[in-house]
Amino acid sequence: MLEIILKNQDFINLMQKNCYEVLQNLIQNNIEFSIVANTQFIDFNPILPPELDVKKNPYVLFALGGYTFSSIELEKDYIQFHAGFGPDDFDSYVKVDLGAITQIQVENSAIFVNFSLYQRKNEEKLQKSKNVFLKNPKNLDLLKK
Repeated sequence: MLEIILKNQDFINLMQKNCYEVLQNLIQNNIEFSIVANTQFIDFNPILPPELDVKKNPYVLFALGGYTFSSIELEKDYIQFHAGFGPDDFDSYVKVDLGAITQIQVENSAIFVNFSLYQRKNEEKLQKSKNVFLKNPKNLDLLKK
C-alpha cells in the first residue's frame, strides 16, 4: 500500500509543489540551504569529467551558499544553479528536478523530506509504452529473437 501512495502521481505532484514553496521561501528570505537529490534526475552543463562525476552515487548533497546561492534559478519543475566541483572548481550549471530533491537542510537540519518515488514525465510515458508492448503475447516472441 505504501508503494502505491509513493508512486501516485498526485502525491508526487504534491511533494514537488511543497518542495518548490519551501525553496521559494528560503530564497526570498535569503537563507542558504543544502539539498539532497537523486542523481538520476540531475543534469550538468557542461558534463562533469569522470573523476568528478557524482552520478556514480545514488544521491548527492549540494550546499547552496555564497555565489552558488546567488546564481539560483527556481522554476516550477526544477532548480538550477552554478557550481564549482573538485579542487580546481570545475564550472558547471546544475539542473535538479524538484521531484528528485529528497531533503532540504538548513544548518545541517532537515526541514523538508520527500518520500515520493519520482519519475520524469517522459520516463513514465516510456514505461507505459513498454508495458503496452509487453502485454501483447505476439511481441514476447520478438524479444526472444
